[in-house]
Amino acid sequence: MAELNLKDIEENYARMSDYELERIATKDAIGLLPEVYLILEKEIKKRNLDLNLNKGIEAQQKKYTIAEIDAYCNIIMDLPCPICNSKSQKLNAALISTVKSFLVITSYKRELKIACPNCLIKKLDSAIISTALLGWWGIPWGIIKTPMYIFYNFDSKKEAHNQMPNNELRAFVLANIGKVAISIDNEEKLFKLIKFI
Repeated sequence: MAELNLKDIEENYARMSDYELERIATKDAIGLLPEVYLILEKEIKKRNLDLNLNKGIEAQQKKYTIAEIDAYCNIIMDLPCPICNSKSQKLNAALISTVKSFLVITSYKRELKIACPNCLIKKLDSAIISTALLGWWGIPWGIIKTPMYIFYNFDSKKEAHNQMPNNELRAFVLANIGKVAISIDNEEKLFKLIKFI
């Protein structure tokens, strides 16, 4: 029975596009059984895909200490800012929270940005202003979400100048550990990863 399942998995991987295999190798390989990992590795080799994808799979299988995650974070923190391209300050991350309301319709979002402290502060200030002006007008969510999201932005501003990785940056690294692991020696790939979150 297990062989049949492994055969089905092998056939499924063979039908996938290169993009789908790369996504699995860099993002969706958490908890793969060793037998399935070998099938995926074999398919990657068969297609002559980047063998660094195996690093992505292995990175997702490992349990990390805070120090190991911070080591990855520190590499990202030394990249140029994806907004202003400056390397004068260490990067960090912030959740930018906005609310916009139009009577009965309220839209709200939280998006992660990785940038230098100056750019993070500008993005957070812009979110605070737009939320303060446009968030209140929806009933009931605009009235409820607006003060919460303004508070979240002020809270994020406190950590913008932190010289250590903050929890948002650590969470980003953990969520993208496969992509980070295969790009760790390639500054251009890491830069694209943080720019196009």
